[in-house]
Amino acid sequence: MLRQANYFFLSILMLMIGSSADHPKLKNLITQSEFLAQYPQSYYLIKIELSKLPISTLKQLKVLENPQVNYYLLRHLVDIGAFEQALPYWSTIPKKLPTQQLESLIEVLLKLGKWHELTLLSKHIEPFDRLDSLLQLQAGKIIENIDKQQIKHLPVRLLPKALNFHQSCKNTVLLLADHLEASIHLQKLRAQYNKRPEPSLNSFCMSEVFYVGSALNCKEGFNGFAFCNLNQSLPHADYQIIMTKRGLANVRNKQMTLSLQSDIDVLIHELMHFSGFEDEYAVYGRKAKWLCNSSGLKAPNLYVGTVQSAPVDWSPAKTCEKGRLKAFKPSSQWSKMQYQELPLTEQYRQLWRKKIVQDWQFKQKIQANKGEVIIN
Repeated sequence: MLRQANYFFLSILMLMIGSSADHPKLKNLITQSEFLAQYPQSYYLIKIELSKLPISTLKQLKVLENPQVNYYLLRHLVDIGAFEQALPYWSTIPKKLPTQQLESLIEVLLKLGKWHELTLLSKHIEPFDRLDSLLQLQAGKIIENIDKQQIKHLPVRLLPKALNFHQSCKNTVLLLADHLEASIHLQKLRAQYNKRPEPSLNSFCMSEVFYVGSALNCKEGFNGFAFCNLNQSLPHADYQIIMTKRGLANVRNKQMTLSLQSDIDVLIHELMHFSGFEDEYAVYGRKAKWLCNSSGLKAPNLYVGTVQSAPVDWSPAKTCEKGRLKAFKPSSQWSKMQYQELPLTEQYRQLWRKKIVQDWQFKQKIQANKGEVIIN
C-alpha cells in the first residue's frame, strides 16, 4: 500500500515538474534546494549534487531515509564541527562507501583527533583496512600485529636500528610514542621546539617520532606520574622522550615521560631537568630528605644551606620548605622551574646554556680518554 502511494506521488510530481532539465526551479542551487525542501521525493527524479546542498535542505531530505543523503548530511555536520548533532547519522550511512568519500572522511576525523567518531564509523561500514589499522595504532598494538601492507601508508615511523644526528648536537634525544594520538601530539611538540629551540640551536637534537606501541608498557605510577617500562632494545641517544595517554609529566634519569596534556611549556621545563635544573616549588617526601638535608649547590638554579652561606644576590626558593635546610635560587622573580607556563627568562637561558656546554665538554673529555674520566 505504501509503495503504491509513493508511486502515485511520484507520478503526480513528474506531471508537475515536466522535464526536469527545463524546469526553472531546478536550474540553480538556490531554487533547487527550495524545491527539494518542498518536494523531498523529487530527489529521485532529478540529477542532484548532494555535496553542494545546504544542511537545511539535507535535513528536509531525511524523510527519505536514503543512506547517501544521510552520508552527506553527516559529512556537512562533521565539517562544521557539530559532532553532537552528527551522532544519530553514523548508523544510517551506506555500509559500503566509495573509497574516495571514505578516505576523505577518515582524514578529516584523524586530523581533528576524533577517535570516538572513527570507532563509530568502523562499526557501521564494511571492513576497511586503513581505518582498522589506524584504530589498532590508536589502541597501541605492537607493530608486528598490524597488517604489513598497511604500515607504509600509515602516519607513523617505525623504530630504526640506529639514529643519525649532526655532529654539532650537544644532546641527542630519541622520541617514542605508545599510541597513534601520542605520536601525532609529540610530532607537533617537536615541530614547535624546532621552530624555537631552547636554550639555543643544537642544545637538544630530537629524532623523528617513532611508534612503539604497548611495548613501552606505560601507566600512571606513584602520585599519578606517567611511567613507562621499556622492554625492548632501542637505538642509542643521550635521552629519551616518551609520549603516552595520561599521567603527570616527569623526568627519571635520562628518560622524560609526557602525556597528551603536555604542551611546549611542559616540554621546556622537563628539558631543563635533563640539564640538572631543580623545581622551585616545594618538594616532599624522600626527595625533600636527600635534596634538602645537606648544603651545597645542588643545581644550576638551586643552592641548599643557610642564609649566611647562600650565593650573593640569590633569593629564597620554596623547594626545601619540607626539608631541614633552606633553598635559594638565582632570581627573586618566579621562573619556569616554579611555574611551567612562564616564559624562559634570559637569566635562566644563560644558566642553561652554560650548563649544557659544561656537560658537553665533560662528555667530549670522556670520549677523548676512551671512557676514562680524568678530573684535574
